[in-house]
Amino acid sequence: MTVCYFGTYLRDYSRNRIIIKGLKKNDVQIKECHAELWSNTKERLKEFSGFIRKLILIKRILSCYVLLIKRYRQIGNYDVMFVGYTGHFDTFLARFLAGLRRRPLFFDAFVSLYDTFVDDRQLVSSRSLLGRVLRWVDRKSCMLADKVLLDTNEQIEYFRKKLALTDVKFHRIWVGAEDGLFYPGPEKDDDSFVVLFYGSLIPLQGAEVILEAAKILETHSDIRFEIVGSGQLSKKIAALAESLNLMNVSFIEWVDYEKLPEKIGESEVCLGIFGNTSKAQRVIPNKVYQALAMRKPVITGDSPAAREALIHGENAVLCKMGDPGRLAEAILSLKKDPLLRRKIAENGHSLFKSHFTTEKIGRMVKGLISQSVACE
Repeated sequence: MTVCYFGTYLRDYSRNRIIIKGLKKNDVQIKECHAELWSNTKERLKEFSGFIRKLILIKRILSCYVLLIKRYRQIGNYDVMFVGYTGHFDTFLARFLAGLRRRPLFFDAFVSLYDTFVDDRQLVSSRSLLGRVLRWVDRKSCMLADKVLLDTNEQIEYFRKKLALTDVKFHRIWVGAEDGLFYPGPEKDDDSFVVLFYGSLIPLQGAEVILEAAKILETHSDIRFEIVGSGQLSKKIAALAESLNLMNVSFIEWVDYEKLPEKIGESEVCLGIFGNTSKAQRVIPNKVYQALAMRKPVITGDSPAAREALIHGENAVLCKMGDPGRLAEAILSLKKDPLLRRKIAENGHSLFKSHFTTEKIGRMVKGLISQSVACE
């Protein structure tokens, strides 16, 4: 079985890395037909701001598509074309090329562009031309594909209802984590109790909730918070930390992806997301899977999406979104009960090994591909 992994996808983003490695582990040959449009998510976000930037972006997209067509001509035979994340714009060219060879088209939508830029991050007005274009691209890209992948059933329901895509064939493929990189390390050899959060400081993550929880716990001198990352809300978070006069929180601007396991290994508890946004109700972030992979107890916001995979008190601690008091209580309960901490960590890791490894994710995707190939 051969897959043409196609588009301007973010080659180093974990979603693409996991699917490609997972398929290879399941004896699927991958032929990458790739042209780099942007190297990372931050660069992508900048391209959507300002008229001149948008014109430059259009020119770059066209140049990438010329390159993709050239590379596609050399790709040889394959069974399925797979458009990786972020590939919403790529599906138009992909549908044309796959159609010429009568091959099925898979699209890993993963997120809604409209939801990301308009509703969640509020960088684009819903009434603007760009806002309407993003919604149209969301809908059309899914309609062009034979199968569309999303990471939770809540996301699937959003696409069906918000984007009126009732006839599209959606399939849930968990995010998972790269178990070749994220795996349990040696036990900590010190008594520090570090609560770790890392992320790009976007609204759904609720970093302000974490800081307010840290304020509540400031009298517990043995509990220390580490916040790793920077992004959209960096200035707001820095200002809040200063106003709260937090002495138990340290900030690190960024840690390379390959260095994250080391940072996670130094922590006692890992935090997920706590933002009061609609998107936060529909997703399970990378950081949750990565903590499970490393056998660390996870606290994350209680949401319909989280409950698709996690059980409160068994393999994770789920607390009310946007509530620093509940988060502080959850942290303190794990601090005071080492047996509960170990139970949740062990059960979470067992859950990861059963469902969320690279091989397991690849097996799920291969199963969908096999169905499509059999129908040809």
